[in-house]
Amino acid sequence: MDNLLEPHPREGQGRTWVSRFFPNSDIAVARRAKFLDEQDQKEIKNNALDDKAPSLLGEPGAPANKPHTMEEALIVEQINGNYIEEENELEPSTLGWVGAFWNMIAYSIALGILSIPLVVATIGVVPFILVCLFFAAITYYIGYNYWRLSLMYPNIHSMQQAGELIFGRWGGLLFTTIQIVFGIFLQGNHALLGGIAFNYLGWHSCMVALVAVFSVISFVFTLPRSYKVFAWQAAISFTSIFTVVIIAMIASGVSGPENMEPGDPPKRLLAFGATDQVPHKFLDGMLGVTNIFVSFGATPSYLPVMAEMKDRRLFMRSMNLLVGISVILYIIVGCIINYNLGQYTKSPSLGSLSPVMIKVSYGLALPTIMIAGCASGQVNAKVLMRNVFSGSRRRLMKKPVISWTVWILINICTWALAFVLAEVIPFFSAFLSLEASLFWAFFLFLAPLFYIWRHQYDYWSTMRNRIGFIVALGVIGVSTFMCIVGTWSAAVSIRDQYNNGQVGHPFSCTDAGD
Repeated sequence: MDNLLEPHPREGQGRTWVSRFFPNSDIAVARRAKFLDEQDQKEIKNNALDDKAPSLLGEPGAPANKPHTMEEALIVEQINGNYIEEENELEPSTLGWVGAFWNMIAYSIALGILSIPLVVATIGVVPFILVCLFFAAITYYIGYNYWRLSLMYPNIHSMQQAGELIFGRWGGLLFTTIQIVFGIFLQGNHALLGGIAFNYLGWHSCMVALVAVFSVISFVFTLPRSYKVFAWQAAISFTSIFTVVIIAMIASGVSGPENMEPGDPPKRLLAFGATDQVPHKFLDGMLGVTNIFVSFGATPSYLPVMAEMKDRRLFMRSMNLLVGISVILYIIVGCIINYNLGQYTKSPSLGSLSPVMIKVSYGLALPTIMIAGCASGQVNAKVLMRNVFSGSRRRLMKKPVISWTVWILINICTWALAFVLAEVIPFFSAFLSLEASLFWAFFLFLAPLFYIWRHQYDYWSTMRNRIGFIVALGVIGVSTFMCIVGTWSAAVSIRDQYNNGQVGHPFSCTDAGD
């Protein structure tokens, strides 16, 4: 039984100093049982309810089917929960590894890719490539450690359950609050981008109305409950943004920077640093690095996607494809567009193209703007759905009318809240950067935390474990650095917006599109 509820000390081994950072009481160990798969849960229950065993208190003549010890009684209670009958899954596990890839890349690659060429103009080509490769490796590390945790405890479907597994109820509450809050702000950001795209395409109405319309459209496309179905939308999203970046690279090469005035110096591409025409203080460089850091992020979708895979052992195939395509695309797009536009690159790069090409690009980008927001909405809705139908309420999932009504209401609430937040915060985009610095750093921090938790008793037993432990500490250092510096950069950016008079008013018809 102990092998199923790892990590735990080996025979004769006491607690290590690392293990003291995590709860390891009988209740904490027993709690792990409910995150095992069905077969392992049955094995544990059969061992605990062996009818040849003594009673719970070890008294002779005990009735059959009683747990051996108090710890086993706690394990059985965790497995059974409040609802002892067989629990049906919220969604069947039908997703293949290709579909998993589509769902994650829709979350990761969106219109933000067109802000990357400005990063190249700010820090130079060589540092940009090195930073991309570094964050690609970090992304792989994150996915690998989330995957290993999911293999150990297959009934983990979200950040909430990962937090509960390791830290108990309050850990689950903290993890899920961060995930949902960040996800709703991300939905709001895409709703705002959709309104701006409508404005560029010629719909010159009140910006509040444009954002509201785009939020309603996004709500409709968030309704598919299965990632297998949503994978088709995700594939369209990637095709959309891939087409846009191809057009942007060709158009920028043909016409050059449209915002270049007569008499301006010729465009330049620098291996290191930036020209005098591009702001290149430390703050500007860190804003660019943070932008790349966030561009690799599909972390909140990892556990929900794995939960719906037919064989989660194949998840790393999806991860390898995601990391490979992301880093290659970012490097190619960043370098080519910066070569074509030089120091006249804007963020996004579409701003340096002709008015006609801006309209064409935004029109083709609409599916990506919408579906990327829907990908975040899917993660939020699935987490909230599991909370609504937890425990004894799980049986209501068998009633389609009830389950679909709840699913629709949850999506209405998240998109309504996303719309309100996008309009009520006058510096919403800068605020999202602040939140991204905090929360993406948190999602990164969880990967080495999962590793250390799994190896809390053998972190120094072999050379491989020692290297893994040192790498985990290094990644914790990176996440701490990105959190502090990214938060500082975003806060200074908000301050500068106020000082320059660029902050509008809540629910403004004009300021949001400026």
